[in-house]
Amino acid sequence: MNAFVSYSRRDNPLWRLAEVELRLGAIGDVYIDDLHHPPNVDRHVAVIAALDAASSFVAVLSPHYAQTPWTRFEVREAARRGLPLLLLTEAGVVRMGCYDELLPVANAIP
Repeated sequence: MNAFVSYSRRDNPLWRLAEVELRLGAIGDVYIDDLHHPPNVDRHVAVIAALDAASSFVAVLSPHYAQTPWTRFEVREAARRGLPLLLLTEAGVVRMGCYDELLPVANAIP
């Protein structure tokens, strides 16, 4: 399984993203943009390619998750593609989710 990990940079420094990668490693390969972004590739192009290759979408929930244009874009794209949704809560719990939980936030204009 290839998992695309969506997160707020503001709430997830690199050390935290490394922990997320370890935590999710059991489900398969994970793509975390700040850890796996290919050099000399436009970030938007890399994100789209990673979403194309993903077989699941993991939202790392945090206080600022819904406040970034990138996470809102990623949620809308993952929902449009019908990727299975996993939620990683602030307590470290991974659970299945549904896009109805995230889409109202993703469609909100800050």
